[in-house]
Amino acid sequence: MRKDERMNIRLPILLLSLAMLAAAPAKQPNFLILLADDISATSLGCYGAENLHTSPHIDRLADEGVRFTNMFVTQAVCGPARAELYTGLQPYRNGSMENHKASKKGTLSVVQQLGKLGYRVGLAGKKHFSPKSVYPFEMVKGFPGNCNARNTPGADWAGAEEFMTRDSDQPFCLFICSIHAHAPWDSGDTSPWELDELKLPPHLADTPETRHYFREYLAEVRLFDDQVGKARTLLETHKLADHTALIVLDENGAGMPGGKWTNYDWGTRSACLVKWPGQEAHAFVTDAVAQYCDILPTLIDAAGGEVPADLDGRSLLPVITGKTTTHRKQAFFTYNSGKEGPPFVSRGVTDGRYKLMWNRTPDNLFGVRTINGFDFEYDDKKMPDRNPRMMYLSWLEKAKTDPAARQAVERFRRQPEFQLFDLALDPWEMTNLAGNPEYAERLLAMKTSIAEWMKQQGDSGVPRATPAGQMNHQNH
Repeated sequence: MRKDERMNIRLPILLLSLAMLAAAPAKQPNFLILLADDISATSLGCYGAENLHTSPHIDRLADEGVRFTNMFVTQAVCGPARAELYTGLQPYRNGSMENHKASKKGTLSVVQQLGKLGYRVGLAGKKHFSPKSVYPFEMVKGFPGNCNARNTPGADWAGAEEFMTRDSDQPFCLFICSIHAHAPWDSGDTSPWELDELKLPPHLADTPETRHYFREYLAEVRLFDDQVGKARTLLETHKLADHTALIVLDENGAGMPGGKWTNYDWGTRSACLVKWPGQEAHAFVTDAVAQYCDILPTLIDAAGGEVPADLDGRSLLPVITGKTTTHRKQAFFTYNSGKEGPPFVSRGVTDGRYKLMWNRTPDNLFGVRTINGFDFEYDDKKMPDRNPRMMYLSWLEKAKTDPAARQAVERFRRQPEFQLFDLALDPWEMTNLAGNPEYAERLLAMKTSIAEWMKQQGDSGVPRATPAGQMNHQNH
């Protein structure tokens, strides 16, 4: 056979081989997700923290990856936030629409969704979900999981290290769920901050107790940041960084008045930083509106799976890879007091610029058992000296003589039916525009959006009955 004839035979084979190689799926990335506990994004340097030294490792990540400025959790409470993250479904559709309420049996979580794509899926640290049939994580030892414990020990990373390095041929997804900075705030080094130099959020009453606990809280923010740094070191040590997507989330906001338990931005707006493999030269900030339910579809998409059409979330991969700059038109919020306080139901929506909060129980005072349970005759026998409660008690004392403290108390306890904010001009939501005629049309449109979303979610907006031992305290 002549040489030119052999080349004529080999060339199509070579072209076919190259085509097959190009069509072959890329190796599935690993996923490492670090989830904080009760941290507000504004406490992190890369999100504009006025108190320095809280997040050097997270700030470095922001410089190297993608920082979302409009990531929101649908319900700013631990249980519902985690259920949304793990299922890709918002609270009413996954069943966890109150704290400690179980997800619906038969719901598929990240464990099943990534498991069928060949992943090992593990969780270290805090759980706060049920039932186990929905969340059959491989539990990785070494991280404290009791967020209410005092003087918690540091983490032992041996279990996480073993999980990540166990089998180089099988991709992994590991959630490291910290208990920082959940109250009690009594761990970490407070020396970087002087009490009288602290910058407090404007909705907090400035008392010695507030400053004391806020500094302790910042120390725990730094402990979470240290965990982010340790995780990155492990990835680099074992040469996993180039093939692992790293995601850092701060869960819901700080467990203080006006953060967690509410639909205020200090509770619902979440830090979200993503370091995608090979993205060092493409770091950027995005204002694309996103929610926690979008994380699971993103993982499925990146793993090569087909995102189920019935999820509330949609993949963020086009945003992360720079193919688009937009994602959602609006993000929605829900809060149901459940057993945490008297009947209180609130819904909300934002387009990233404007925010509407719709209090469905405007005649009721707002209450959270861990903060102002005494307002509705809740007797906290196990932890009468909870840090948020001691902070709030100091507000009440100062409010007797100080108008600013009185305003802080009233903002927390009495929420009108509608609160409309321009977040660009008023990021701390201190000026309610709902009564301004110039915004009437916008308020109506946003209210209509909330009503349509509630209908889609199967949400009646009706509060549960008042449990025994608690009272509807509208006149209390």
